[in-house]
Amino acid sequence: MSFWKKIFSGKIDKPTTESHFDKYRKELNELNLESFSDLENLVKPLIRQTTKLEIQPASRPPENSQLESHFGGNPYFEKGEEWPKGKNGKHLEFIFQVFNTPGLELPKSIELVQFFYDWEEFPWETNDNGWLVKTYKQVEKGKTEFIAKPVEKSKFCKIEFKQTKTLPDWEGVDLFGNNASKLSCVLNEDEPWDSYDQIVTKLIEEQDYQSQLGGYPKWGQGESTPKDNEGNPMRLLFQIDSEDNAGLMWGDVGLIYVFYDEKSGRIEFTLQCH
Repeated sequence: MSFWKKIFSGKIDKPTTESHFDKYRKELNELNLESFSDLENLVKPLIRQTTKLEIQPASRPPENSQLESHFGGNPYFEKGEEWPKGKNGKHLEFIFQVFNTPGLELPKSIELVQFFYDWEEFPWETNDNGWLVKTYKQVEKGKTEFIAKPVEKSKFCKIEFKQTKTLPDWEGVDLFGNNASKLSCVLNEDEPWDSYDQIVTKLIEEQDYQSQLGGYPKWGQGESTPKDNEGNPMRLLFQIDSEDNAGLMWGDVGLIYVFYDEKSGRIEFTLQCH
């Protein structure tokens, strides 16, 4: 039928639009990716090790506790250092420190990491005043200096370390495995996250909120991984949950997230709560 005949007959073929599901299906077919088994093979390489921080009940600090990994209590300082302050001149509260040892998911260039926070300022983002991530590339325990705590809030708690595995949240899988995200959508168009969640549970069991070193963040309010100077997702340095034993509550049972670019030394901070 000619164009004019279509007009006078009242019949005009409407152009068909390709849905993003159809587009994904076509792209994946070219790669022979179509099954639940294929999705599992795409997700497996994304697994990252993480070190879970199991915060023990508050206890009396041992002698020279500043030379141990712990929450609260006294942090490690070297001669000539001062207790950290915010831009407003107020002393920050010491939250925790971890000495890097074999098996922990910390960058090899960091021998000690510490975190300080101002509970009155209650910063939420990198540009806010009142937080500090302090790192030491090398620790010289012979130069240790005790500095009395100018502020007192956090309880001393020992840490037990446990190696676990993590995978990205559904909202973040697209950053690390674009084809895994597309195949999940194709396998279940109504609930595309369901296929991915099934694979995550099969490979590493269900992920819960926890305090950890490295791995992938478990977001409270949605994917917010910052980018490095080259546009790649930054690596998670640590994530700290609201911890009853240490007396920590980030907003409404929230978490803090700290990202680190080892190449540039850049650090990004954010807080999310439920």
